Amino acid sequence: YKASKVAEKDKMVFYTKNGREVKDGGGIAVDYKVSAPKASALEVTLLRSGVINDFASEWSKTNQITNDFDINDSIYHEFQNFVMKKQKDGDIKLDALYAGPIEDLQKALKASGYKGSTKEVDQLRASIMSEMRKDFDKYKKDIKEDIGAGILARYLPESMLIERSIGTDEQVIASAKLLRNENKFDNLLARDISTNLKNTVADSDSKFDEETGTKLSMKW
Repeated sequence: YKASKVAEKDKMVFYTKNGREVKDGGGIAVDYKVSAPKASALEVTLLRSGVINDFASEWSKTNQITNDFDINDSIYHEFQNFVMKKQKDGDIKLDALYAGPIEDLQKALKASGYKGSTKEVDQLRASIMSEMRKDFDKYKKDIKEDIGAGILARYLPESMLIERSIGTDEQVIASAKLLRNENKFDNLLARDISTNLKNTVADSDSKFDEETGTKLSMKW
């Protein structure tokens, strides 16, 4: 079976018992969209490199978690020093996401004989590193959560880690907020059925079947 996309004009319209409009040909569509948070380049690099897990292992050797465990500024500063030492020793590259393209640029410039541009490329690399260091402060909240999850993973089962993460999940928080707003929730999932009937009757080329809740195209 090969699925095919249905043009908007060709989609049939159906209505639920409460008058909510539903269209076919598009699969399951979400009712309430909440944009997923985007990870920064620094956070992606830290997660991919495994440095967060390395730090969690080292930290757990000399520390114990408490019931109110949280990543405070002291632990976060310790993590930053740990990362920068790894960077200095060559164990990780904070600019890993950009290293490939920059190296390709350097090779292309060298092949073209533009030796004078090497200095500018080096400055670009240094500028990227400077910006990424600033991201430690800019994205502190997200990185702290990653560090906390890395440390707690050594003490807690996955089910408890998931339960803990729900409290800071933006999509879960937005959904809970919507559920507490009864009027907004009702308006989102249904509309006045009388409005559907009036709109349907006004359409000379269609008829609303109240029993099946289907809008049928009729040709007279």
